Amino acid sequence: MNCRIAIAIIVAMFCVSIAAEAAKTEKIRLTGSLREPIMMTVGTTGRTEVIQALPYTLEVRKDELPVTLSFKSDNYMYYDINVPKKPFDDAGHVYLVKIDESGMNMMAVAAASRPVAPPAESRQTVVKGIDVTYGVNNAPLTGRRNDKSFALIIANEEYEYVSNVDNASNDGLALKEYCIKTLGMPGENVRYVSNLTYGKMRKALNDVLSVTELLDGEARLLVYYAGHGIPDNKTKGAYLLPVDADGKDTDICFPLDDFYGRLSSARLSQCVVMLDACFSGASRDGDMLIAARGVKIKPKEAEPTGNIVVFSATAGDEAAYSHPHEGHGLFTYYLLKKLQDSKGKATLGDISEYVKENVALQSRKLNGQAQTPTLRVPAGLDNEWKSIKFDR
Repeated sequence: MNCRIAIAIIVAMFCVSIAAEAAKTEKIRLTGSLREPIMMTVGTTGRTEVIQALPYTLEVRKDELPVTLSFKSDNYMYYDINVPKKPFDDAGHVYLVKIDESGMNMMAVAAASRPVAPPAESRQTVVKGIDVTYGVNNAPLTGRRNDKSFALIIANEEYEYVSNVDNASNDGLALKEYCIKTLGMPGENVRYVSNLTYGKMRKALNDVLSVTELLDGEARLLVYYAGHGIPDNKTKGAYLLPVDADGKDTDICFPLDDFYGRLSSARLSQCVVMLDACFSGASRDGDMLIAARGVKIKPKEAEPTGNIVVFSATAGDEAAYSHPHEGHGLFTYYLLKKLQDSKGKATLGDISEYVKENVALQSRKLNGQAQTPTLRVPAGLDNEWKSIKFDR
């Protein structure tokens, strides 16, 4: 990465209009010079916006104040803007923001992509929950804008009655970065949720579909799940496992056929589901979730219909393993790596070929066990799925 030491100045001019006052919002106007796209994060709300050019106007609710605006790019380190509770008067306020020149060299190197992660004790550079010393967590900032693309990211890591799913939160948070920075989805179009019960999983899916429905069939949706799956011991049906369930009673689990059915009934121009989970009853370390079962079950997984394409981490009774050196599930690591290397331009055909080849090889090397990512395509799509892209 070409790291340049420079002074960059942003002048934040805050203006309040009568209309904004009535709506209980404030308009924050950013101005200055800009040589690259930058990603702005608004406080701790998870709201992000990519700024392509200045001047730029941001509208925030009054009850969000005070708030910190943070900026991130591939080439410069920007100071935050701290907007106080009552920052406005008749004349407005001007904030001067510049790059930390003294720390630029060190920080730019720390954020550079590395082929191998350093030892755990040396990982100290954390940005918004993402450890950027893992090279794959550095999502390229492409400057794209895809207003009709949406993502629902579910990361179930902390379970109440069964073992946790190592790195599920890392998986989901990293993919969120790629959706916004690399694939160009607006921050408000990307919903990341974690550690969900059955009811909350249903609500998260219903919420995103209620928004995409407003686009009259033009919306594109990416649904990602990292967590446990579980088979029904009698029917062999496959389920997503909520964090408050133990897998013995699948009545409180989310059936995959219901999950797919809700998506297929929605009006979407494109829908891709990615599951870093297995449905054999095994955990990411290969052990059984329900010890009494003793053996893995080959689940009868639901088949997608309509225009839904499903890319799963495993086949049959396999386990979905972690990558021990990269802080991610094995499946998700190679998914992110392909998005990173291609800057989001890879087709689903390219991604599936790359992920299948590398996961199969590395699982044998690292775990001595098979893991075979599997793509399920409804009848009628034939080879059309291969040309699906996420960056448009």
